Amino acid sequence: MRLVVIWVLGAVFAGQAMAWDPIGHMLVCQSAYDQLTPAAKTAVERSLEAFNTKNHTNYTFVTVGCWMDDIRGTHKEYAPWHFIDLPYNRDGEPFPVAWQVNALWGIRHCAAIIKGERTDSKVDKDQALVMLMHLVGDIHQPLHTINRDGDAGGNKVVVPNIEDAMVEAFPNRRNLHYFWDSSYRREMKNGKVVETLAEPPSLPSDPAKGHANALPLVVEQAARLGKGYQPEKFPATGTPEEWVRESHAQGYDNVYQILPGGDGANPATLDQAYVDNARALAEQKLVQGGRRLAALLNELYK
Repeated sequence: MRLVVIWVLGAVFAGQAMAWDPIGHMLVCQSAYDQLTPAAKTAVERSLEAFNTKNHTNYTFVTVGCWMDDIRGTHKEYAPWHFIDLPYNRDGEPFPVAWQVNALWGIRHCAAIIKGERTDSKVDKDQALVMLMHLVGDIHQPLHTINRDGDAGGNKVVVPNIEDAMVEAFPNRRNLHYFWDSSYRREMKNGKVVETLAEPPSLPSDPAKGHANALPLVVEQAARLGKGYQPEKFPATGTPEEWVRESHAQGYDNVYQILPGGDGANPATLDQAYVDNARALAEQKLVQGGRRLAALLNELYK
């Protein structure tokens, strides 16, 4: 069964930049849910109920953070919404123009729809909420904000020492972007970059039900991370543009500048220091992404 699941998921997502893996997106949403005001929690739960009714799905606030990735095979028009490529320099300038379709544009667009300031014939307020939840997570993955010399956010940088069932089945996933998607649950062992937490099997025929298999793990890990990254040091401050700039700077400094070799032509064999640094940064970004998502939803639904 696990091999069948891996085959189907690989067939759908091979070669696509995903941002956080499903557990990562659910960790962002779990962290956010725990910090919603009562008014915002009531409003978003009502909106999600309407979303599920219209789409014949059964997502929760936590699992719906994966919806935009679940539909990538059938809704290719949303592909540019998942990332924003700032130039490969320390300050990320020139910054993309405001009307260019990317992750930051998507966050602003969805927020405006929720507030009633903008309409979209394909995106109502309920879907805008779902998309907003995913996109806030996306921009906290550094490789969704930076593109080094056309390397597609690290997708073209081979990392030969990643080991898990997915890359065994689909070797083209053995790249830098794939590593960062799950870097918060990676460690070095005998020279290989392996999983510390295995992702529970999914159900391609019913993604929402499949993601629900991971909920106990998500609740446990969200509580652990929240204690490890206190809000006093990692607050829910800033604007979406500032979050993008922050992730870009971290991508420049913590993804590329310390990368052990590796560019579009040469593989990058990761070492202990790189993997440890990536795990700590990714954990921080997941927690902050959740706090910032909660602050944004509390404002939108106040």
